[in-house]
Amino acid sequence: MKKKVSIIGAGVVGTTVGYILNTKGYEVVAIAGKSQASLVRARSYIKGLITTNIVKAASLGDVIFITTQDDQIENVCKEIAHKNGFKTGDMVLHMSGALSIKVLKSADEAGACIASIHPIQSFADIDLAIKQLPGTYFGVTAGDEIWPFAFELVKDLGGEPILVKDEDKSLYHAAACVTSNYLVALLHFAQEIYSSIGISQEVSIKAIWPLVEGTLKNIKQKGTSQALTGPIARGDLGTIEKHLSSIKLKLPEVLSLYEKLGNYTVDVALKKGSIDEKQADKVKQLLDKE
Repeated sequence: MKKKVSIIGAGVVGTTVGYILNTKGYEVVAIAGKSQASLVRARSYIKGLITTNIVKAASLGDVIFITTQDDQIENVCKEIAHKNGFKTGDMVLHMSGALSIKVLKSADEAGACIASIHPIQSFADIDLAIKQLPGTYFGVTAGDEIWPFAFELVKDLGGEPILVKDEDKSLYHAAACVTSNYLVALLHFAQEIYSSIGISQEVSIKAIWPLVEGTLKNIKQKGTSQALTGPIARGDLGTIEKHLSSIKLKLPEVLSLYEKLGNYTVDVALKKGSIDEKQADKVKQLLDKE
């Protein structure tokens, strides 16, 4: 028998999880939230009780997801625990990548088992999230008594579980942020360079998109170091020097960013084996000269 699920937090992630679990045979008995707009939206995806009463919603489930904003999770959990919304044997989970499971301590003290399952994915809206969640890897942080169930839950969501120690959550989340947030920032950096020579952001994103897609395909097939191409991978000092001179002239405020990224890329090129230590030193000296 699939367990009864309650979701506290009617945002994109909570509504998505409720919808998918419902299709997998779980009974989503309630979803709670503060925003009426979010609750109205959730109604079109989930058939259970829609309420602003988080304690009532939690008390109806055996599996309680707290999918509020990160800075609210601990206080929401405490409120439910203090008002006897948890039962002994309940499974209480949050889906934050950065937070320890210790923010669910009050549920643990109330007799529930606690865990965290975090999808390594970026969700813009519910419909996209429903399509993107299957195949996503989840970082799972849980005690011995609950991790088998947490793994099963991830599988039912269409995901792939990987075990993450609680003390490693911040580094685990930092890697995800580098992947998603810094990729966005990096592409914005490229757009700024194009803007400096009169190419609009609208045109530049269209122009670089085939390059982005091709690079991602290469990474998927060959891995990060072997997918590296370009002047640093070749040890092409002349081209790198031209980049530095042009950026210094037109965009001096981003020169240090180009240099730092370049220095890190030298190390990747060394791992690829496309340059040797002598070439790497020459490139780094050039990058550090400005």
